[in-house]
Amino acid sequence: MSRSKSAYWIWMGLLGVAILAGLVAAFQLFTKGHYLFNANDVLMWSLPLGVYIYLALTSTGLTLLASLPLVFGIQKYEPLAKRLVFLAIATLVGAFVSIGLELGNVWHMFYIMLSPNLSSPIWWMGFIYSVELVVLAVKFWRLHVGDWHSPLGKVLGHASFLAAIVAPLMIGSVFGLTESRVTYFGPVMSIYCLMMAILSGAALCLFYNLVLARIGGSGLSESIYAIQDDMARIFTWAMGLVIVFTLVKVAIESATVIPDFLNYHKYAQIFGGIGNLNTEVILGLLLPFVLMAIPSIRSTDAGRMLASGLVLVGTLAMHMEILLAGQSRPIGPKAEQYPDYIQYFPSIYEWLVMLLAVAVALLLYTLGERYLKLEAAPEH
Repeated sequence: MSRSKSAYWIWMGLLGVAILAGLVAAFQLFTKGHYLFNANDVLMWSLPLGVYIYLALTSTGLTLLASLPLVFGIQKYEPLAKRLVFLAIATLVGAFVSIGLELGNVWHMFYIMLSPNLSSPIWWMGFIYSVELVVLAVKFWRLHVGDWHSPLGKVLGHASFLAAIVAPLMIGSVFGLTESRVTYFGPVMSIYCLMMAILSGAALCLFYNLVLARIGGSGLSESIYAIQDDMARIFTWAMGLVIVFTLVKVAIESATVIPDFLNYHKYAQIFGGIGNLNTEVILGLLLPFVLMAIPSIRSTDAGRMLASGLVLVGTLAMHMEILLAGQSRPIGPKAEQYPDYIQYFPSIYEWLVMLLAVAVALLLYTLGERYLKLEAAPEH
């Protein structure tokens, strides 16, 4: 017991240091401005925006998984429902921390919401995720007081499910409507964002519960372990869909001679790769799929932890590669004063924003597990 207490306070101390470092960076951003990021007039979307997309889509995936018992009435998954809703809330809060600091001032988020532009997909993205956060918070409160099946609870469940379906499609449309960026343009980005949301949500659900069981020392209960088997299947199928999509995308990029795609491919390979496949695709997508395809590995907790952990890192890298490579080619008047493509590496302040967003989410996870009885389920 004393060892467990010591580990808890060490963990809380590490989170406190991370949050303090992030707050120092936030103060510097508020007082000195956005120039502290390694962005410019061509490459404007950087690491904090990528972290926002990653965390927001992961939250969406968790919400969609929570809808299995809360919307579709699959009682088998009820032991995970409350925890999934809370994880979705905490992850989305971390996403809002990242986007708030990427905008240079948290108050800009409120200004955007209070000055709506109904023709802007960016405004709709922020609005829908704000609504989703509020609905999830109210839904969690109802679950916490034992209201699982009331009419209000069902309405909240359906509302969160609808928001979780629309939100990733809207993130994709932010890019897909950008006609000046050929590598973004089109409806495929919305489909990709929805698939990545399901993948990262399933990966976090699988990884989190396995880590929680290891920390608790008692392992997974029989009911939770049966659910984990199903989550492993959902995780594997989601990986398969994303792999098919990614391979089609690579084939298109390799067959075209449009300058945007040539520069895109050149930028994407800056972090290394084999042939036309980037490192994050190989290590964060293909390798985990191979691991989960081997029965002797798929059936073990260690194998599932390794595969889901690789995907959690790999999906962030994949989001960043698409986000940055799509901006790498200067267009219009900017093409006259910049090279063929822009190179980028995050500044220390961008890394600290990422650290703060992740640390806030982890702190909420920790406090929720300690005080909010996230393992609660209805009695039948």
